[in-house]
Amino acid sequence: MLRNSVYRRVLVISVIFLALLVGLTFATTYVVSPDYDDRFIQATIDRASDGDRIVVKSGLYSENLQINKKLAVVGLDTGNGRPVVDAEGFGTAIVISADGVLLEGFEATNSGSLWKDAGIKVTSNNSVIRDNNVTGNEYGIVLDGSANNNVAKNSVCNNDVGISLYSSEKCTITENYACNNTFGGILLSKANNNSIRNNNASLNQWAGIILGECSNNTVSNNIARYNDNEGIWLLRSAGNTVRGNRVRYNYIFGIRLFFSNRNAITSNTVRNNLDGVSLENSNGNVLAGNNLSINDYGIYIDNSFNNRIYMNNLIDNQKSAHSWNSSNFWNSTDRLSYIYNGVAYKRYIGNYWSGYFGPDPFGDGLGDLPQAVSDTEKDHNPLKKPSEKYTLRG
Repeated sequence: MLRNSVYRRVLVISVIFLALLVGLTFATTYVVSPDYDDRFIQATIDRASDGDRIVVKSGLYSENLQINKKLAVVGLDTGNGRPVVDAEGFGTAIVISADGVLLEGFEATNSGSLWKDAGIKVTSNNSVIRDNNVTGNEYGIVLDGSANNNVAKNSVCNNDVGISLYSSEKCTITENYACNNTFGGILLSKANNNSIRNNNASLNQWAGIILGECSNNTVSNNIARYNDNEGIWLLRSAGNTVRGNRVRYNYIFGIRLFFSNRNAITSNTVRNNLDGVSLENSNGNVLAGNNLSINDYGIYIDNSFNNRIYMNNLIDNQKSAHSWNSSNFWNSTDRLSYIYNGVAYKRYIGNYWSGYFGPDPFGDGLGDLPQAVSDTEKDHNPLKKPSEKYTLRG
């Protein structure tokens, strides 16, 4: 009797366990290869379910992919290079329309030539686009009306535009190589609250990084070199932060603000351009702590007002500053606390000008004679030494 009771109990537990299994679904990994029956990526996407993974081996896939499920789609180099998704000159190679997609390890190429035809286009949220090679498209990677996407470590070269954000927000664009594009490396249009950092946007035929009608973005620690016009260009954009970038050897502008107000341009290294920083019809911006050297003009200002310009190093430029039809503050507008030669001071602070030899009778690191900027503008408190010799407090 005891044995029968045990058997009945085991049988009941087994039935319950099997019933639970029937109600569960498990993620599946699909493998796509030109050598397998599963040789079409889109057909495999259509069969897959949310949460599944699709691994695609090396090969040429002449398809226009629509990733409309939450999938991990991973390209695998099996000895013949990344798998190539070729749009054959029509539409977009890969469209991501579902949230939470991972796409990595592909080459996406040969899109159509219509506006927003792309190697990779994202119209959804919370996806990761990582370690892809995107080349030979109208647009390389486009984020269109999307949010919270992460675009990282992609090579996006030899397109018309490398990486583009249209009406997209809270996205992170980091560690991408956006070079040799026929217009721009990274372009934001009406895109707000994004982070553009640690990218290389060089050798583009117009500009490295462009913000058009954008606000509250952070552009930080990027490299922008050898672009035909601008390294970094803000056009009708407000409230952005451009910080810690290395901007060199751009043929005209290092950093250009055009009809752009209330931006912070800080701690950038801007060298060997025609204009280091250019402000045209731009008001209320802050230029502070930048190293502006070996440019034709360190700072070039035209029809711009109420900008605050201080703690910049203007070294070995052919002309340190040009200001036309403008009125700006060439000092901090508040007294700043700082330490100089081990002593604490609180003063209005100007900029460091190579070739300035005014006296410093108080030993506070500030020249006693103003530095002329234009007929009407002066730096009233020029620094005696480069700004790194002054430690700001608070």
